[in-house]
Amino acid sequence: MKIKTICAALGASLLYSAMAQADIVQRQVVTAIAGEPDSEGGDVYTIAGTTACGGKQIRMDARSVNLDEAPYEALKVRLAERMRARTPMLVTLKKCPDDASVPIARQIAACTPVACADGRARLYLHERFYPVEQENAPNVLLLPLPIGKQPGTWKVDVYSVAGRKLRLSGQVNRADYASGELVGGYVTYYPNGKIEKQVAQDGQGRQDGVTSLYRADGSLESRGNWRHGLPEGTHQQFHATGQLREASVYREGKRVDGPVQTFDDNGKLSTSYVLRDGKMAGEMLTYFPDGKISSRAEMQHGKFNGVSTNYYPDGAVRARMTQVDDLPTGVAMEFYPDGKVQSRQHYGDKGGLLSIQRYSPQGVLVLERNWDKQLREQGTSRSWYENGKPEHAIEYVNDRRDGWSRSWREDGSLKNECRYVAGKAQGDCGEAPPAPELLRKEQAWRAL
Repeated sequence: MKIKTICAALGASLLYSAMAQADIVQRQVVTAIAGEPDSEGGDVYTIAGTTACGGKQIRMDARSVNLDEAPYEALKVRLAERMRARTPMLVTLKKCPDDASVPIARQIAACTPVACADGRARLYLHERFYPVEQENAPNVLLLPLPIGKQPGTWKVDVYSVAGRKLRLSGQVNRADYASGELVGGYVTYYPNGKIEKQVAQDGQGRQDGVTSLYRADGSLESRGNWRHGLPEGTHQQFHATGQLREASVYREGKRVDGPVQTFDDNGKLSTSYVLRDGKMAGEMLTYFPDGKISSRAEMQHGKFNGVSTNYYPDGAVRARMTQVDDLPTGVAMEFYPDGKVQSRQHYGDKGGLLSIQRYSPQGVLVLERNWDKQLREQGTSRSWYENGKPEHAIEYVNDRRDGWSRSWREDGSLKNECRYVAGKAQGDCGEAPPAPELLRKEQAWRAL
């Protein structure tokens, strides 16, 4: 696969614009400057060694090093002094050109012992291994790349800048890493040195063979076989405990239809369903750890279509609702363990909640609210204490308070009241903020 698209295989998106800001940093001795600017007005310098791009020249102008003309001319004067003394400089190239043109210098700076420890060029890489500017790079690759074991390949070993830990090991089919493709398989590593991913590939860079993905603690997360870039055969996912989560079978890149089971981190059956044309169909079941059914739902074309029922561990119904294409419709019910109704919710055709009633364990209505088809609260929303006495009564029109808002103490005495018009309090009742305990109750109520 190309380095430009390696991120897709590693589970991350790629910002292609960052490729234009790649940095190749190398210690160089600049020996001469061309007598005349090139066709674009830039200065062409000759170096004693060879650049990471393979030639002996670099190009620079005021724009490339982000300077105005006067500071750039001063830089050239200082550089001429270093040239005469053959003083090594730290040269940063934007990238290697795609054609045979001279690479452009982004920066030329004095060497420091740390930065100029050797004459090897360094290409700085993003966390997902594409080239970026040095200051934004957690990883680095030494250039030029050594010849790989397979004919026509070059060895790639990417290390972290900070800890010098190996992050990517593989081979590419071109000496220029940025334009090459990973072929023959590669391994990526977490910053702690543990293997993150092992990918088997063929000579064209397609996944071919077993690919394994690991967690940062070293436990196996998934493993599956590939053929010519497509999943083939059994693919397994595992819990951190080592127990199998799910096993899938593929043929020619498509998941094979049939029964599917998933398991919890203790190896107990968690869910079961059937695939038809690659989508869930029929009845989907979930299970408690003891093997009893936790829920059942009717599926069609990979979506919830029909009745879904949840159960308590003893088998009593906990909730029941009907869905169409994953959206609730009609009346949905929740129940207490003894079978009494806990809530009744009415949904419209497009899944919008139209009304709700909640009940205490003793069967007392404690909340009632209503919405129109535009999901605006309408009418009087009420709540009651569990002894049946009123707690709040708030009149709404189009989702705003309009009319009387009243609250009562648990003994039945009126606590406060206020009249609203189009959401605005009338008179002095709206001036003083409500008591903190009232505000908390109202916020909790509105969040239901």
